[in-house]
Amino acid sequence: MQGDFAINNISGTVRGSAIQGRNFFGDISINHVFDSPERNNNSDASDLSVAVPEGMLEHQIRGRGELLVELTTVVDTVGGRVVLYGAGGSGKSTVAWAVARAASTRRTVWWVDATSRDSLVAGLLEVAVQAGAPRAEAREVWRNGESAKDLLWQTLHSPATQPWLLVVDNADEPDLLAGWIREPTGGNTVLVTSRDQRTGTWGRSALVRTMLPISDTDGAAILTELAPEAGSDDEAQCLAGRLGGLPLALMLVGRYLARTSTDPVLPESRTPRSFGEYKAALDAAFPDAISSLPHSYDGQRLSHTWELSLDLLESQGITAARPLLRLIAFFRPNPLPITVVKTSIMKRAVALFPDLDTARLEAAVHGLIGFGLLRRNRTSADHRSAEAFVLHPLIGEITRNQPDAIEHAALYQTLRITLLCNSAAELDSDDPATWTSWRLLLPHCTFTDADTMHAHGDEVLLHSNLAYRAAKFAWSAGLWAAAEEHYNSSLGFRARLVHSTHPDIIATRHNLASLKRDQGRFLDAEAEFRDIARIANETLGPDHPNTLATRHELARVLRDQGKHEATEREFSKLVPHMTRVLGPEHPHTLAARHELARSLRDRGQLDAARSVFEKLSAITTRVLGADSPLTLATRHELADVLLRQGESAAAQTEFGIILAVEIRTLGPEHPSTLVTRSGLARALMGQAEFDAAETEIRDILAAWSRAGAGDHPHALSTRGDLGNLLMIRGDNVDAETEYRHVLSAMVRAVGSDHPETFTARTNVALILERRGKNADAETELRHLLTTMVRHLGTEHSDTISTHHQLADLLTRSGRYAPAEVELRQIVAVETRVLGADHADTLTTQSEAAAIRLIQGNAAAALAEFSGLVTRMDQVLGADDERTLAARINLAYACQLVGEVAAAMSELRHVLLVCQRTAGVDQSLVNTAQSMMRQLAQGN
Repeated sequence: MQGDFAINNISGTVRGSAIQGRNFFGDISINHVFDSPERNNNSDASDLSVAVPEGMLEHQIRGRGELLVELTTVVDTVGGRVVLYGAGGSGKSTVAWAVARAASTRRTVWWVDATSRDSLVAGLLEVAVQAGAPRAEAREVWRNGESAKDLLWQTLHSPATQPWLLVVDNADEPDLLAGWIREPTGGNTVLVTSRDQRTGTWGRSALVRTMLPISDTDGAAILTELAPEAGSDDEAQCLAGRLGGLPLALMLVGRYLARTSTDPVLPESRTPRSFGEYKAALDAAFPDAISSLPHSYDGQRLSHTWELSLDLLESQGITAARPLLRLIAFFRPNPLPITVVKTSIMKRAVALFPDLDTARLEAAVHGLIGFGLLRRNRTSADHRSAEAFVLHPLIGEITRNQPDAIEHAALYQTLRITLLCNSAAELDSDDPATWTSWRLLLPHCTFTDADTMHAHGDEVLLHSNLAYRAAKFAWSAGLWAAAEEHYNSSLGFRARLVHSTHPDIIATRHNLASLKRDQGRFLDAEAEFRDIARIANETLGPDHPNTLATRHELARVLRDQGKHEATEREFSKLVPHMTRVLGPEHPHTLAARHELARSLRDRGQLDAARSVFEKLSAITTRVLGADSPLTLATRHELADVLLRQGESAAAQTEFGIILAVEIRTLGPEHPSTLVTRSGLARALMGQAEFDAAETEIRDILAAWSRAGAGDHPHALSTRGDLGNLLMIRGDNVDAETEYRHVLSAMVRAVGSDHPETFTARTNVALILERRGKNADAETELRHLLTTMVRHLGTEHSDTISTHHQLADLLTRSGRYAPAEVELRQIVAVETRVLGADHADTLTTQSEAAAIRLIQGNAAAALAEFSGLVTRMDQVLGADDERTLAARINLAYACQLVGEVAAAMSELRHVLLVCQRTAGVDQSLVNTAQSMMRQLAQGN
């Protein structure tokens, strides 16, 4: 059939005759036929087109604007060799096509397919001819194997050749280009697209650009352009994110939905017809959703795109590349620490990696990175860095669903957990130096039910151990939600192996309860600790360290709930018990002593607490080190005591020292660091450095918010500080807003009867009074007082303090009768609790007598003050300002009942004491002198 050019689907270059047969099956095509007589008689004829392809793009190019501008500028000016590389489907050919189309109006453009040696050589022959080489001469050179490469470049470099751009597409085997692609001159350009980005492949003179995924916004624009009826922009953006910004995937899904979104909907049809439905299909049945997509313009299926790269690597003898990519695909779609991939462990999986050694593994890694299937990523934090592999999520998901990967899924999952456990065991979760690596490892420590359904025995134990280590790191790093997830996971795995009272179960539950305490979930933590303490006491005995540790944590959570007396009782028993069993300087004993000192501070015994904290700080520094968590915690409590004692500068210095260590070891946004920063901000407020304090407070609140813990009790306490600062500055409206938010959030977080909630409600009442809303302020204080009486009792110091605040508010409001009623009730309570001659009782009684005097009941006030001042002299001292104020009130009562001489005597006594005493409030002196002048004038 010589001379008959009917076409079958054949591909390749044929030397000799082309024969047409009937019933050929499969994809077969012929690029070139040299030996037909008719063809040979026509020296200008060619079967092969090297023109820029038509119909290659169905949508606008998105997300490549800057790259296109750069490449077009290079082509139009300096020229040279340009290489675009990236994984299959990343849009290399699309960008090259756009550059070629733009250049075609100003220069000759050729497009050569380099998928095979035959297509490359045949295409370059046509380029040489079109550039000016005689076709007969070129064919002869090509046929006889002469210096075809030299002829090509002699022609391209000829002064007679017009400016040109040569695109060499799909050059995934760079060795095929050897000698064929050289450095162009005269401002001309060779633009190569390739999957191969291995170091040294393209030389130093080439301009190399990597094709990365496009943004979700740009991906959504492609989808909505191709399938405008398939849903909203937001739905398209969600789907684009699910597809990972891969242009090929976006184009194929867009084409698919362009058809299905406008097709008739048949009964019982489950075909995805919208962006949302296709995303749901990917999530529910990924393989089916991918297999339903059409082929690309060049006949590729999305599911096979990256397998071509693996085929090529295998042909080069890199046989470990495919199973390595499969293995990495079974990890989470997050950067995977390079340290996880260990030959010594992987080679045990002989069915997956036969004959694996370090050299073969390195070759596989090099190949996968070189073909864009993996990327290297370096993560840096706190002056530390770690390297990781990055696998595109969509490539990973398609790889995981290849038939051989599905067949060996259990083996890959077992190898995954083994590698992760090995890496986790090498990282001390308490050492901040390991946290950069841990942050990379943590996402991979989460497993779905499908991941572990095959696991039994030792593998279940590996899962439990990994989850436990991951939880410890997350807890140490302040990642509380992740820590809780992994502790629960560890418990679930461990429960499949051992009884609920097994020590490992108890230890994990203990840590989980402590975590709940840190999260501010105090009631949950208390219930858990009580149950753990019961089990530990029964199974381990009262002297076991774990039993003692649980009692310690239970007492701490009682303190967190404001149960200070119960806390002090427990630690008063626990410290001697731990001292006897563990020793006086055991870390657990020192921690218990620390908590006992906190109880002293909570009860207002600041001098005693300060003394204990100072001694304890020296011991913990010597025994545990200056940077140990307990040493830092003790110094923090000491700084807090200094602040309460009014020594703001000293407190600032102490907080600053602690903060420097915590920022270095934990980072600036670790919860412990944020608490210290809050203390520092309060110290700044104590020194009237309000601008610096506000900046720090707002930064702290932003950090809590970023951590998703804006309503944690510590965060709310800091927000209360912001309210205090705003009130100091007179910004009462904003202060009230802050106080009310803190109050409502505290009620939700810790309940209405927690000390922090009491403080928040007190602040609300205070700001209401500042704003002249005295009735509302009274309502808040009475509500608070009722709650405190119910929770703490009338005789608790905090209840008495709130009762005083209510009486003071009534006094300032001019409501003297109810104010006196409240004060008389307080006197009765203080007499029972403290005694009739206690300083606080005498002070309150003096205030009540003064209110009686203001109301005009001078005789009764005179009788009360007459007996009161003598007792105040004995208890408080004659020179105490409270005693002096009571004598002035006594003098006024004498004046009102006409006992002028007695009044003058009291006033002279007051002035004489003031003269002998340094630092007396001048207002007392002025009042006494003014009253004496009035009495003198009256006489």
